Amino acid sequence: MMTRTPMKVTEMLQQRELRTQPLPSAKQTEKASNVLAKTREPVHVFCRLKPLLSDGDLCCVRVINSTKIILEQPFQVLDNKQAAQKETQYVFRHIFESQASQQDIFSAVAQPMVESLIRGHNGLLFTYGVTGSGKTYTMTGDANNQGIMPRCLDTLFRTISGYQAKKFIFKSDHLNSFEIQLEADARSDRHIENNQYFKRELKRKYAGPLTPCQDSCDLTLLQGINKDNMYAVFITYVEVYNNSVYDLLEEGNVEKRLQSRIIREDANHNMFVHGVREIEIESAEEAIEVFQTGQKRKRMGHTVLNAESSRSHSVFNIRLVQAPANCQEELASPDARTITIGQLSLVDLAGSERSSRTKNTGLRLREAGNINNSLLTLRTCLAYLRENQQQTNAAPKIIPYRDAKITHLFKNYFDGEGQVSMIVCINPRAEDYDENVQVMKFAEMAQEVQIVRATPIKYNLGLASGRRKPNKIRKTPVSNLDGFDNAEDKNVDADVRLVYTLGLGFPEYKIDTPAQAESSIQDLTQYLVRRTERRKILRTDLESKFDGLRVHLMQMEKENLSLNRELDSLHTCYKKELDRSSALESKIRVHENSIDFLNNTVKRRERQIDDIKRQLKHQQTLLDKKDEEKENQRKTLNAKLTVERDKHNRLRKLKPATLEDSIRSKDENLSEQCSSREQSSAVESLRIAFVTTAKSTPRNTKYLTRRGTATVVDRRHRSFLTPDEGHIIKRSRI
Repeated sequence: MMTRTPMKVTEMLQQRELRTQPLPSAKQTEKASNVLAKTREPVHVFCRLKPLLSDGDLCCVRVINSTKIILEQPFQVLDNKQAAQKETQYVFRHIFESQASQQDIFSAVAQPMVESLIRGHNGLLFTYGVTGSGKTYTMTGDANNQGIMPRCLDTLFRTISGYQAKKFIFKSDHLNSFEIQLEADARSDRHIENNQYFKRELKRKYAGPLTPCQDSCDLTLLQGINKDNMYAVFITYVEVYNNSVYDLLEEGNVEKRLQSRIIREDANHNMFVHGVREIEIESAEEAIEVFQTGQKRKRMGHTVLNAESSRSHSVFNIRLVQAPANCQEELASPDARTITIGQLSLVDLAGSERSSRTKNTGLRLREAGNINNSLLTLRTCLAYLRENQQQTNAAPKIIPYRDAKITHLFKNYFDGEGQVSMIVCINPRAEDYDENVQVMKFAEMAQEVQIVRATPIKYNLGLASGRRKPNKIRKTPVSNLDGFDNAEDKNVDADVRLVYTLGLGFPEYKIDTPAQAESSIQDLTQYLVRRTERRKILRTDLESKFDGLRVHLMQMEKENLSLNRELDSLHTCYKKELDRSSALESKIRVHENSIDFLNNTVKRRERQIDDIKRQLKHQQTLLDKKDEEKENQRKTLNAKLTVERDKHNRLRKLKPATLEDSIRSKDENLSEQCSSREQSSAVESLRIAFVTTAKSTPRNTKYLTRRGTATVVDRRHRSFLTPDEGHIIKRSRI
């Protein structure tokens, strides 16, 4: 019995939501197919040294190994200035010394980029350096030593040979993308193109400095080609002159004045030159002829440092378009979403130069200023890009791509997508030391920039892999199977069966004599016998095929029945699990409601507790205030008691004898005056009255009695009250 791994309720709910979601639309599928799996890698910077023209020239460059180089400041430079010896070390991905060949540079720098192009990736390769350092020679070369561009074309066409689509099957939509045409429309476009002037110009043999690669034996076939796809190659050639973009392949005569183009952004956020002419080519020879046609229009000029100096930046784009094909070697789908586009941009930057050395004036001085400004913008963009990548917490700087056309055109490479490589060309002469310092600093800074290399996800049509090869083998006679070059092609399991035909038609006979009739009858009899035997063989083969097909159908029917039974059991299990999940969902809802009720109760109790705590805190504050007031009152009462105690102590210290003498003398005087009994009675009543009032007198008043007399002492006024009709007699201080 199969056991089921326990699963959380939340996971079950998520899976059920996924099962109940609708299928994605075509627009969503297109969006998903354009999702890119991104990986970061730095800008690949290579260095190439130009050979010295003579052995007597001073050199300011010393190579340590294949990756390290030292730039030495010479003791004596061109303007006879004395300077202290200074050495600066720089590190590159690889350093090509002066004896390095064009093939060595292509194999190390451009060949991996062509292989990425075949896989559908984008790439940017540009040469950078001062005027006369060998940038154009590295990129294009000459008739004897082909540069990077011709070798890229030759390698590309040798790799995709046998897998190219017919011309105009892929057609540009003039918005940096392509669409698929029907064969009838493509045939019509091919007929129109054969009658155009530009096509007739290409058919002429051009005797120029460039020819197709003669050393193609050194170029190996690249990996990564999909043999189930069909390929087409398109090229464009533009130049950036005085910060304006021109199409060097524009239709018309070579002497025609070119129109300035604008740079736009396509639907995939890639920059392109709008309105540029994109030519589909079928061979490396045709591509080189098209390049030579555009080379005639390129701005070149004579300067002190270089006899043929490029006065503009040239951009040669190679675009490889591919789409899946079916087993009949036709495009499997007319949908443009199945197209994969890869682009390799080969850029020959104009050389940076100082007017003090080139002695330029007028137009040449203006051209040099625009060249230097565009190169300065390139340095600034890379510097800002590096700072933004290194300082993740700070606010990113705005990168000024639009300040120059050359940086605006390749914004999508630096800002997010593609592989970027750079060849720094160095002229090791001591006179170029100052310019080489700036070039080395820029190269060192560029290596720290990280570029996102995108890997496009291929559109899947559900076709079987290797579907084109069996059809190709079936079309090849059995006797020619040994002629395949690749061992992989020889080992293909191909089913070469009988061809269902009875042979040629009935032969024609011309009967003039009986002998001819007999021979004709014999020949016809033999022909009919062979035809009958052929028919029997074909019938036998057909019956065996029918039997095999019948057996195969019966087997498929059995498998179909078993699969149906299995599907029914799976449906039953699915319904049970669905009911179980529904029951669990209902329980979850009940528990969620109870949890919500308990949460609300807890929140209400928490609010009550908070209210009680606030009240308790308020009561505690009031009690603290009352305790503080009581403490203050206690302190005040203690102070008053202390004062009263001090006063009482001072009164105790008074001499009682003096007070008694005064009272005695007073009593004697009173006794003399009161001689009669009535007076004594009056005195007695008055004394009683005084005694009664003494209880209500202040604490500071003291009553003294002696021998039937009463005296009230007022301590505050120091006076005595005698019973003589209640008069108050002022006395002196005791």
